[in-house]
Amino acid sequence: MRARARVCVLGGVCVCVCSVWSLFAVCILAAAAVQKMFPAPPVSCIGIDLGTTFSCVAVFEDGEISVINNRAGVSITPSILHVPEDDGTEVVVGTSPAKLSTASLYDAKRFIGKRYVLDVTTMNHALPFDVVPFMSKLRTQLEPRLYLRVQGQPLSFAPEDVGTLIVYDLKLSAEEYAGREVRNTVLAVPVGFNALQINATRQSAAAAGFNVLRTIHEPTAAAMAYGLHTRAHVHTVLVYDIGGGTLDVSLLNLNNGIFEVMAASGDNRLGGQDFNMLLLEYLIAQVSAQSPGIRLSDNEEAMRILRDEVERVKVELNEEVDCSGQFDEGSTHEVQVELPEWLQIALNASGPIVVSRTDFEELATPLFSRALTPVRTVLEGVGIAPSAVDELVLVGGSSRMARIRAMLRDFFGGRDPNCDVSPEEAVAHGTAIQAAILTNRKKISVGASEAVLRA
Repeated sequence: MRARARVCVLGGVCVCVCSVWSLFAVCILAAAAVQKMFPAPPVSCIGIDLGTTFSCVAVFEDGEISVINNRAGVSITPSILHVPEDDGTEVVVGTSPAKLSTASLYDAKRFIGKRYVLDVTTMNHALPFDVVPFMSKLRTQLEPRLYLRVQGQPLSFAPEDVGTLIVYDLKLSAEEYAGREVRNTVLAVPVGFNALQINATRQSAAAAGFNVLRTIHEPTAAAMAYGLHTRAHVHTVLVYDIGGGTLDVSLLNLNNGIFEVMAASGDNRLGGQDFNMLLLEYLIAQVSAQSPGIRLSDNEEAMRILRDEVERVKVELNEEVDCSGQFDEGSTHEVQVELPEWLQIALNASGPIVVSRTDFEELATPLFSRALTPVRTVLEGVGIAPSAVDELVLVGGSSRMARIRAMLRDFFGGRDPNCDVSPEEAVAHGTAIQAAILTNRKKISVGASEAVLRA
């Protein structure tokens, strides 16, 4: 009888405990439901990828990352300032690279925070502006300044001034999206930037009206965009970042949620613009073969049209590629160059000009060979084999080229790269995540947060 009584009492206790836990669970569910009825706190911090060729801004909101379109309605803003020659009193941000004139400034990120030395000045051999020495009062060193003339009037900008105008344009887009002023940001910077370059980048954002909560390395931001900081099986990550003007390859180690850059290499003169130049020279040769005696380079409007076509042809030749560098059966291998009727008449062309994927990849063979060199350099530098890399992440619009994806797949033993996030937007995604962590909009483990702090 006593044993039976104990069982009954214990059973009563169990029922009571279960009831308490059930009530607790109901309260939690009710609180969650009530919380959903209230609007999310307003956006107070955004993430910015201020790129050499293109820039992007993103925000973490309602549990998701949103890439914010600029005022032209697209998510990627060319990192370019254009001064209309018929005016000369205003500056326009985001002119298409293919429509540049002699009154345009771009590639400013290559010069930001650097000393004015011979190696820097030789960068501008193909740029439509001059690079002149200027004493920086903030950093007390001689630095490059970008100089051009518009209607005979001299204009000059420090590289961080160009950055300021681009960042301010992104800020306006973010505030239009948020419906309120946004004062805080997280900026991504290249691994190779020194303290002076990082400070100059922060100065650009501060002058645009931002309080920079943190700067993080671009490959770290990209790895966070893919959620790699939350995956227990991931320890070694290679970030392959090739954009419009530069190639950067970084090897990250992830240990207990902490990212550390093990090695980095790159090619600061290899990007989408270099592939475009090769293709442009090819098109000029094809047009000249059909229209002997005509010098296309003397016709500014014709050259502008061809530059537009170069970018379109390159994109169309590669736009249906998958992560492995393969195409669906029946995918087009040829793209016809489209010229306006007046130009066709002027050229007296005998027929359409067609560019095949084979033509393009054969032309660019030397560039593709260079594209793998930093990968080898990084792995050999730390003495690990390609098979030891857990994740290969693609960043930058030029990583969409089929040959690059196929070369990387073959180099890493047939394993497909990770391209789940738009490569043009990946770095902005990561900065938005970090911005959300810093403003308590996204909860994350302490280790993953420290990953950004230590990278």
